Formats: sequence, C-alpha cells, structure tokens
Amino acid sequence: MNSAKAEKRLAILYSAAALLSVISFICIITTWQYWAWTLDSCFETDCNCIFYGVNAFSKLRGGDAKICHFATYAVIPSVLFSIGFGLYHGYRTCINKKLSEPKIIARRSVNFSSDEVDGNVVVVTPKSRSPCKHWTPTTFLAALITCLSLAHSIVVTDGYYKTCEQYKKRIIHVLGSSGREAVAVHNRLSCSAIFDYMDYIEPDSNNWRRGDEMNTGLALLFALISIWSNFIIWIIIFIINFVMARQRHRNSGEKSCCS
Repeated sequence: MNSAKAEKRLAILYSAAALLSVISFICIITTWQYWAWTLDSCFETDCNCIFYGVNAFSKLRGGDAKICHFATYAVIPSVLFSIGFGLYHGYRTCINKKLSEPKIIARRSVNFSSDEVDGNVVVVTPKSRSPCKHWTPTTFLAALITCLSLAHSIVVTDGYYKTCEQYKKRIIHVLGSSGREAVAVHNRLSCSAIFDYMDYIEPDSNNWRRGDEMNTGLALLFALISIWSNFIIWIIIFIINFVMARQRHRNSGEKSCCS
C-alpha cells in the first residue's frame, strides 16, 4: 500500500469515526438526562444512570452516575483525534501544493512556410507532496484509542443488557404476570420492547413530568451500533497505521544498508 492511498483511506475512516462518536455521544447523553430524575432514588450515592439499573422495591433504580459519565465522555478522545487527523489527511489528499516551476520539455524549429509558431513547450504541474513520515506515533495513538473504544463498547453493551434484565423483573411485577406469561416476558421480549414498556409505564419521580415520551430503546440501539462500528473503524485505522509504519521502517533500513 502506497502512502497516498493509505492517507486517502485514513481521511475517510477518521471522518466516519468522528461522526459515529458524535452520534453515540448524543444518544447516550440524551437518554441519560431524560431518565436521570426518575432513576435517581439513592440516598447516599448518585445513581441516575440508565445503565446497570436495579429493580428495587417499587421502582427501577439507576446505576452509578460514574458509569454514565464514562459511557458519555469516553468518546471525546476519539472525536478530537478523528477530527484532527481526518482534517490533516484530508488536506494532504484533496488539496494540492502550489504549482511547480515552469519546465521546458520540448523545442520546435522555425518553419516559415507553415503556420507553426517557433517556441518552447512549457509544462506547469502541481508539486507532489512528500510521503507522510510520522506513522509510528499515530500507530501507538490508534492502539490506545482502539483499547478505549473496546472498553467503552463493552461497558455500554453490558450496562444496556443488565438494565434490560432488571426491568423484565419489574414488568413481571407490574403486570402481575405468572407462569408461562412470566416466562414469555423474560425469554421472548426483546430489550427494545422492554425499554418501550419503560417509556410508558415507569412513573416520574415526585410527579415531575419529563414531557413527551422518548424512544429509549431506539436511542440506545443507535448508540450501540455507533460505538461498535466506531470500534471496528479504529481497528482498521490501527492496522493501516501499523502497516505503513512497518513499511517505512523497512524502507529506512534498506536505505541505510545500501548507503
């Protein structure tokens, strides 16, 4: 893979990573703040997080707020570095340097018997950019962001399913389900359906109205798709940077041996 092709691919991947990170940020923080007042029923701790909710007594209690802080703000490094490197590689890929000095590539002789004009053929072309040289630092940085993205994806996904499982118990209690009906609720209803129940039957804390019901299941589903897609993109970014770093290191070694 040559440097120009790698930079073009990275410009696209960084842009996609930034977009997906912003989508997941909006989905998670919107859902978190929508449910914060309702789920925060702890006395000594701040438990207003939509993830890792617990079915306690007569209502659903939220998870530790620190979990939602991590789930929301862990994408910020991905956004910042994606935008920065996306603009860098996009600029190098799409915008040419200044024009080169005029070059004479041919000369024609004078012919007075025809309409030909004596003169030189001059060509002016854009200056070619030198290949990117700093692949090793971006490889380490991509590895760190990839690990952070993996941890973020695991926490959000696990917290999503833990809240879903706990609210299934809550629904069985509220609906008074028993026997096969309780088994059907627990085994057959998807988490999207469970969060739909939550949108409509979970009471507001202290009769405080949240306003129109949001689609919690859809928002969290978008968040899950975005964060896992973002993780896959960062794996590809790491692989491209790693391959280019090895290629540059190998080429540098060959030059030093031949010199």
